[in-house]
This record gives sequence, C-alpha cells and structure tokens, in this order.
Amino acid sequence: MKDKLERFVRDNREDFDVFEPRADLWKDLEKGLGHKERPLWQRPLGLGWSGSNASRRMVWQIAATVLLMLGLGGFWYVNQKYGMTDQPDMMAFNPTYARTVQQYTRLIEDKRGELKTVLESNPALYQQFAADLDRLEKTYQNLKQELPKTPNQEMMIQAMVQNLKTQIDLLNQQLMIIQRIKQQNNETNKLPV
Repeated sequence: MKDKLERFVRDNREDFDVFEPRADLWKDLEKGLGHKERPLWQRPLGLGWSGSNASRRMVWQIAATVLLMLGLGGFWYVNQKYGMTDQPDMMAFNPTYARTVQQYTRLIEDKRGELKTVLESNPALYQQFAADLDRLEKTYQNLKQELPKTPNQEMMIQAMVQNLKTQIDLLNQQLMIIQRIKQQNNETNKLPV
C-alpha cells in the first residue's frame, strides 16, 4: 500500500505543485459545514486570543475598569476645581455660585483663624467679635435651610453670597482693629518712662 501511494504522488507531482484553490473555497466549505459568518462582536480580537467567552468577558471587564477609572478621575478633577463636596447643596441648586461660595467660605475660615490670635491677649474683644460673626453665620445657615423651600432660589443664593461677603467685610474690619490695637501697644511700649 505504501508503494502505491508513493508511486501515485510521484506520477502526479506536477498536479500537486500547480494546484491553487479558488478564492471562495473557504466560504463554500463553511456553507457546506453549516457555519455562518459571525457578527463583529463575536469574532476573535486578533490579539492571539481565541475569541472564547472567557476572553470576551475579560475584554469587557478591562473596558469597564478603564471607564470606571476615567469616571472617578473626572469626578475628582471636577470636585477639586469646583468644590462639589464642600458645598454639595449649592452645587445642586446653582453650580456657578458653588465656586464663589467655596472661595468665600475658605476665606472666612482663614480670617477666623487669624482672629483667634487675639483670644490669648484680649479674650473679651475676641468674644465680642465672635458674637458678631456668629449672628451672621446663623443668618447664613437659616438662608441655607430655606433654599430648597423657596420658589426664587436665585435670589436666595444671592442673599447667601451677600451674607458671606458681609462676613468677610466684618472680619476685615475686626482684623484692622486688632492691627491698630497692636500698633498702639507697640507705641506705648516704645515710649520712654
């Protein structure tokens, strides 16, 4: 049997060398076997992966992870830029004022910190200053509580921003008074006895 096969191959060697299959041979073979052309999302990725369900699932997991990371990065960036977590209620009602409110709030906190330096040297003056600021802060908190209930939220937000500006002005005046007191104390200490 082996001799017959070898003889057949030798006798028909030229036929084997010149044979080229038709271009549509594979399509005909697939039709004959009952294969249909797969949709694009079911085809192998061409990255050496088999295109099995496991590899498709892995690709989707990677894509979901990348989208999640981009989403979290975007949220972090917007939060850093606009201070959404510092003023979430303001961000919900009016994002344009949220940044202004955040800046004013930080400025007020900084100036209150400066004002606390007077606490040790002149506690009575500090208590008076703090009482004035607390009244304005209570008014601001009342406005903030009324914001969701009011029909004209734009006007309420403007009132809140104006209250913050008033707090800053009051703090600036108080800090100027402290500065004058310090200057007078320095001048009194410099006078010869």
